[in-house]
Formats: sequence, C-alpha cells, structure tokens
Amino acid sequence: MTELHQIGEIIQSRYRIVSVLGQGGVGITYAALDAKTGDRVALKALSFRRMNEWKMLELFEREARVLSQLDHPAIPRYLDYFQIDRDRDRDFYIVQQLVEGKSLAQAIADGWHGSEEDIKQIAEQVLDVLIYLHELKPPVIHRDIKPQNVILQPNRKIALVDFGAVQDTYRSTQVGGSTVVGTYGYMPPEQFRGKAVPATDLYALGATILFLLTGRSPVELPEIKLKLSFRDSVNISSHFADWLDKMIEPAIEDRFSSAKQSLNALQNPILPSLESRIRSLEISHSLGLNSDHNDTKYQYPKPLGSRIEIKKSNNILKVDIPAAGLRGEGISLLLFAIFWNVFLIVWTSFALRVGAFALFSIPFWVVGIGIAYAGLSIVFGKVYLVISDRTFSIDWDILGVKRHVQGKTQDLRQLELKSSYEVNNQPVMELRLNQGIYVHKFGSGLSRPEKEWLLQEINNFLEAWRSCH
Repeated sequence: MTELHQIGEIIQSRYRIVSVLGQGGVGITYAALDAKTGDRVALKALSFRRMNEWKMLELFEREARVLSQLDHPAIPRYLDYFQIDRDRDRDFYIVQQLVEGKSLAQAIADGWHGSEEDIKQIAEQVLDVLIYLHELKPPVIHRDIKPQNVILQPNRKIALVDFGAVQDTYRSTQVGGSTVVGTYGYMPPEQFRGKAVPATDLYALGATILFLLTGRSPVELPEIKLKLSFRDSVNISSHFADWLDKMIEPAIEDRFSSAKQSLNALQNPILPSLESRIRSLEISHSLGLNSDHNDTKYQYPKPLGSRIEIKKSNNILKVDIPAAGLRGEGISLLLFAIFWNVFLIVWTSFALRVGAFALFSIPFWVVGIGIAYAGLSIVFGKVYLVISDRTFSIDWDILGVKRHVQGKTQDLRQLELKSSYEVNNQPVMELRLNQGIYVHKFGSGLSRPEKEWLLQEINNFLEAWRSCH
C-alpha cells in the first residue's frame, strides 16, 4: 500500500503528519501532531480507492469500534474516528495516543538482547493485557501478536498496538467463514483455517517470545511433527522452556486454556525439574530429614464447590470422582442421543415395513449408541482411581455397569488433558492417563478448573514417585 500523505501535510485542519510509523494489517499509520492539544498522536489511515477488498474496510471499522471500548494502560488510548470525502475517493482515519518507544522487532534489530528475566517480564505484561481482552464480553482476540506490534517503552513497560486484525466475536470463526488474517510464523494452525480463539493469541505470544530468545523468525526454526523445536537454540531455565513449549502447542487443547492460567504457570512453577528434585531428595536423605513430596511445589487450591475427594500420602493417592449429574456437556449429549436414536427407530421401522434394506442403518445405530454411552458416562458415571507405590487401579461405574483396570505404577506416564470430540462446536476436554500403549480416559463431565486441579495433583504425585524410584 503506497503512502496517502506527505510529511507536513495537515489532516482535518488539525493533525500535521510528522513521520510514517509503519504499515499494519490494515492501513498506514503516521505519527502526527495534534494542533488542538499539542500532543503527538498515532493517525491510522485507509483509502477506499486503494483497498484491495471490502474486508479491509470491515476490519478497519471493527478496529475503531473495539478500540473505543477498551480501557487498559498497556493499550494506546482511542481518541477519534472520522472520514474525509475527496474527489473519487474517501479516506478513513483512527486517532490514538502515540506510545513512545521501539517495537520488539526494532529493539532486536538495534542489538538489544534481553535476559531471561527481561523476556519473562515482557511475557507477563502481554499476558496481563490478554487476560483483560479475553475476559471481555464478548472476548476480544488480537489475532496478530508479533514483535512489530509490541512496543517496549523507555520505562520497560510494554504497549500492545495494531488491532487491525482484531476479532470481537465468535461469529466468524467457523472454517471457511472468514478471511485468514495474521502473520505467517506467528499464527497457529487453527488460524490458517479462519478460526481464532483466546488460545490463538497465546500461541502468537509464544512465537514472539521465541523470537526474543533466538533473534530468529519462528519460520526459521526446525519443526518436529508440526511443532517448533527450540530447545537446542536457547539457554533458559527448564521451567521457562516447559512453559514456552506449552504455549506453542499446535493443537488448541494442548495449550494453556486461558491467559490467566498461562500467567499463573509462568509465575509459579508447578513441578521442579526431575534433576533438581532428585538432588533435593538426596540431600534430605543424607541429612536424615523426612521429605515431603509437596513442599516445594506451588499448589492450586481445590475448586470451590467441587465434590471430588482426594486422599494422599507419600505412598498412595486416592481420587474419588462422583457423577456429574444433569449439567453441562452430559445433558447436551443425552438430548442429542435421544433425538438421534428416536429418529433411527422411526426410520428403521419404516424401512422394515416397506421392505427396504434396513441393515443400512447399522452404522448409524453404532454412532447413536456411542453418543448415548458418552452422555450417560458424563451424567451418571463415577470414577475411583488409586495409585500406590507399586500398582494402580481405575474403576468406572455407570448405573451399576462396572469396569476395572489395573497395572503397575512404573508403566504410567504423565496425565494429559485433551479433546476427543466437540459439543456445540466447543472441544470437550477429558483426562487421559497413559499406561504404555493404553490410554485410560475419565473426567469429561468435570468443570475446567476441576480438570486442571486433578491434572496437577496426579502429575505431582507421579513426578514425586518417579524421583524416588
């Protein structure tokens, strides 16, 4: 996009162009002097005649609308929006507070090399902004977080700029339902499909932190199974690396569920590294001290209102998960299963009466029974998990139908939180306990805080068990 205005030109008899700040996702941004207030402002301009597509104007107007509703110290203050009609053209303008400083991209280009603590503080500040944006109703998703859009001010505070790709509703996130916006290298896989959720911004922030650590664009880093491989390119603490690893997971369900959870994990290490844990155990044993597996770990409290019961000691963990009852995904699945299976009964009966090939309905019955079972498991299913020093067992009870699994504790790997299916276009997360090649699933009917709490408690216990064996 070519420049619309020259240096010194006055817009709206008020704003005198001082310099070009850059070109964002939509429009050109200038530094200007407000003759009315004497303040320096950022003036973003878009020419109707020079637009490549109508989507650009839609994004520009959406940016103005969203900015006018935001109020956060790290987001430049919205000042004005106006348009000017010219001969055979119409120009649109957004006026914002001008933030002094350099973009992270420019800082790196100028030779800045932040320490791990410096970069961690930048991540914390951006996450604070994302918590604000994502908790708005509806959530505001930036969709273009990258080094060029994060300004590092002289006081070391950051500002998040260029909301040209912003999304303030979930309406346009369906596949094929929106134009792909964002920057290659900082976009997670779902964004290429036109879908954006709060975790989309987390991936972009993770890629931005990678750039600060390596000085290289994420596209220049090697990939293993579609995931950026960075550990050989950085020298950071294991906790920071583990946090970053989760930020850039290709699958949405494998990333942090929210900016708040990400910030909490960044500021409070949940699990110490195995090496440091073993070292602390060796020191404790050599001094004849009793070791408490949980004394060095930050603990998330039990979610308020949860009916889950956990009993634990150094040698055994017992988890009792009661039935979820008629709420959430379970009741939705049951209602859908009833509708599906009633339709199949009617259809199959009709096929039998007219002599049609009723066996054709068998695959649909398999699906219907599967959906009904999933719904019943969530609403009425109880789970009892026991992990001891040598063995583990899991018992499922669904309306008196019971299933039992047991094995050796040494075969267990880390508990994971992943999605197997969707309800109302939202992934349903469940806990997965891996035993060699086998996967034991439970907890799909629990609330997200309960799942994350259980994930922490069980993994903490397994980590401590491994460090002692």
